[in-house]
Amino acid sequence: MAQFDEGEYKKYMLPVLSYRDCVLVKGKGSYVWDTLGQKYLDLNSGQYCAIFGHSDEGLASCISNITHTIQDTDTSTLSVPVLKAAKYVHDISGEMNGRVLFLSTGAEANECCLKYAKHLKERPGIVSFDLGYHGLSHGTAGYSMSRDRIRPPLQNSYSIPAPCPYHDDTPSVEECLASFEALLKKNGSHIAAAIFEPIISGGGFYFPPKAFFQGVRALCDEYDIYLIFDECQTCMGRTGTWFYFQQLDCIPDFVVCAKSLGLGYPVSCVIANGNTIQNEQFVMQHFSSHQNEPFSGELIHYGIHRIEQEGLLERNRVFGDKLLDRLNKLCDRFPIVSNPRGKGLMCAFDLGELMELTETESKNLGEKFCDMALQEGVMLQHCNFGRTIRLLPNYLISDDDLDYFEKKMISVLSKLNG
Repeated sequence: MAQFDEGEYKKYMLPVLSYRDCVLVKGKGSYVWDTLGQKYLDLNSGQYCAIFGHSDEGLASCISNITHTIQDTDTSTLSVPVLKAAKYVHDISGEMNGRVLFLSTGAEANECCLKYAKHLKERPGIVSFDLGYHGLSHGTAGYSMSRDRIRPPLQNSYSIPAPCPYHDDTPSVEECLASFEALLKKNGSHIAAAIFEPIISGGGFYFPPKAFFQGVRALCDEYDIYLIFDECQTCMGRTGTWFYFQQLDCIPDFVVCAKSLGLGYPVSCVIANGNTIQNEQFVMQHFSSHQNEPFSGELIHYGIHRIEQEGLLERNRVFGDKLLDRLNKLCDRFPIVSNPRGKGLMCAFDLGELMELTETESKNLGEKFCDMALQEGVMLQHCNFGRTIRLLPNYLISDDDLDYFEKKMISVLSKLNG
């Protein structure tokens, strides 16, 4: 499988993680190819970003048009593409009446959002899930499940458990809300905001129920703190609605979007609730080299328009059900996989749950499974210390792609069982 001498890439690449043995040269639709000509089904649309697949002709045309208009504006100057995109985001935010700031990455947008929440409330504290993930910058990592490994530790970072319906030994909705309320009773005067992934992805792919978030909203109102939804993975229709908060009947004060928002390119945004966040210039300014870029505006405008024109919200719901049906069949046939779950094109299953594995053994099993899948021609990712395999394919995935996936998974799981 190795395509280059390990010593070669170590000369050039910073060893921040273990890289796959394949080096990619091109992609088309749901597939990518490496330097040896091996084809792989990409079940995570890059890093959950390339929602129209690889080398999409419509997107290529959009980017070509961008390069022939305007490359950059100074930070205090707006452009027509940005205003068009802002109107589109405002419109799809519905009752939230959203007002936006376009940035580059999810971590940057989360940092911006948290900074302003603290500024507006004049309080230093932030609450998040103990299993949450909000980015790799010092601040966002300090509010994520990696908080204990951040040096120096981030002050005024509070965490609560999340209800995880797929495991019997996790706290209930009532217990999690009680934990949140106890924290607010003790520290509420120091807390500016609570930031939550409405679907907990890296921490185990959990779907806290609607009742939990409605309880959270009520407590945030009672203690006068902002509610922030980190929808970097769930925005732009991935779950079948423009934003996942629209399925929860819970309107946050801020929403952070990234990944699919940029169609495979670094674009993010902060959406403020126009009904709860003051519509006046903030005393603290935000002045970034790549905020409100014409490039970002064109991509967002194109993406929303295309999703609307091609009915992709409904398609994501339909194909999400189809993918979940394949996962159910695999779980029925192979006991090593379990708990198939998903919303739209955001699905997952657990690996080795019935086995008594240590954290290291789980991680090793997850890596082995993904390596075996890669050898069969399928690119997958594990999370939750190897216990969970997550699937976030592009919005144009086909029935043939699902057939290919199921066939390859049967092969992998048969070998793994053996």
